[in-house]
Amino acid sequence: MSTHPNRQSPKRWRKQQIYYLSRAVVCFVLFLSIGTLFIPTSSVLLMIIDILLRTYLVFVGTVMAHEGVHGHLGRTRTANFWWGRIALLPSMVPFANFRRTHQLHHSYTNLPDEDPDHFMKSRNFVELFLRALAMPHQWFFWLRRRGVLKRSDVVELFLNYVGIAIIFAVVLWFVGPWRLFWGMTPTLMLVSLLLWFPFAVQTHEGFSTGSAEARSHNYYGQFMYWFSFGLSMHREHHLQPKLSWIELRAYVEPAPAGVSKWRPQRDIRLEPV
Repeated sequence: MSTHPNRQSPKRWRKQQIYYLSRAVVCFVLFLSIGTLFIPTSSVLLMIIDILLRTYLVFVGTVMAHEGVHGHLGRTRTANFWWGRIALLPSMVPFANFRRTHQLHHSYTNLPDEDPDHFMKSRNFVELFLRALAMPHQWFFWLRRRGVLKRSDVVELFLNYVGIAIIFAVVLWFVGPWRLFWGMTPTLMLVSLLLWFPFAVQTHEGFSTGSAEARSHNYYGQFMYWFSFGLSMHREHHLQPKLSWIELRAYVEPAPAGVSKWRPQRDIRLEPV
């Protein structure tokens, strides 16, 4: 477990409080990200604002789905899976793939062929962008190549896609193809970059296979913590996955002297501390 002298005394959150807080975030994200598709955008400026707002909301939904994988959305496995599916609906990504691969990412962090998220290691920005777009769907093929997909997983995946298709078919019926296309396509492309570049590639920069401290990196400061709902605390999350996003706040470190608190800056430890 990592420690530092300036760490806040953690507030003691009851499990039920954490569940209700995160579920409230999920509901807010779901209704606002999909609900705003029913609002016409009459100008380019409004369209840009609409896309950027939805991008951030969908991103937060993916963070909450991540909480579900770690059991922070409910007391039971079933509750976590259902809330995880709901959180990912705006991103059009099935929860089934994510829940099967993410624990492997924790067990084999940065190990080629064993960490499913190692797919994001890229040689240039264009490749990174394309890999970010493909990432949530390549998990299926990664699992299938290794022969670890069960029939129940395939059924769940199919039903997950059916549910997503039904919801967006209803949206399409009411708002039309033009609104749905321009409301979702740029959004999903931006979400891919926002999620996978700063909070996957950058938080594993170097893809070290050394100590646990060196394999993942945190961002400094409260701004990045609140912006990402705790995803900025990547090293701490890998070291203490049983802590929910709100509990990780106690481990946020201030930015180093001379560095703006608004500028994203990572704490990269190449050697054990």
